[in-house]
Amino acid sequence: MSSAAGMRPESARRPRGRPRDARVDEAILEAALDLFIEAGFEGMSIEDVAERAGVARATVYRRWPSKQELVFAAIESCFEMLVPDSGEVQADLIAGVRQARHFLTETKAGEALPRMVPEFAAGTPFGVAYLERVIRPRFQLVMEALARGQQRGELRDDLDLELALAAIVGPMMFLRLTRRMREMGPDLPERIVRQAIEGLGPRTPSKPESGNG
Repeated sequence: MSSAAGMRPESARRPRGRPRDARVDEAILEAALDLFIEAGFEGMSIEDVAERAGVARATVYRRWPSKQELVFAAIESCFEMLVPDSGEVQADLIAGVRQARHFLTETKAGEALPRMVPEFAAGTPFGVAYLERVIRPRFQLVMEALARGQQRGELRDDLDLELALAAIVGPMMFLRLTRRMREMGPDLPERIVRQAIEGLGPRTPSKPESGNG
């Protein structure tokens, strides 16, 4: 007959290790983000991160297996973006853009964007991976909101969703890179979306000109 110990699940038989210390995670992520902003991806190392965070290099590697994964985690820790589905496309887009504005102006990770531009432009493995893992999923949320608006008849049937996305995201990127976003005021998300929606809304039939006489 099997013993009681033999019937227990594996997790019960093996003592669990100590839970991860959230304070250590935060220190590592903050150090990684600071170093990325200061030195760029190629100019930083896991050793530098460990030294600044005050931990052993092995402590970093146990949590993140590569420098790329660590930088992604550091940026994503500041970039929570949810585009709601309220049934009204303008309100949904404003909510999403407002979150993006907060990320770009009120978090340290927003300072990382200028560092990312050369990576995007050069098509480096890091830049490509960042686009696929961090940027595209968030762009997809906006695309889905646009598609819902299109299906509800709030936007044109022939709307090019990629160009519509660019009309909303483009001004945000431009203003952040030129460091003018803060001076544009807190109502910037509403203004960007409303201006875009005016060009994306359903076409209204033009009235025939009345003849003279």
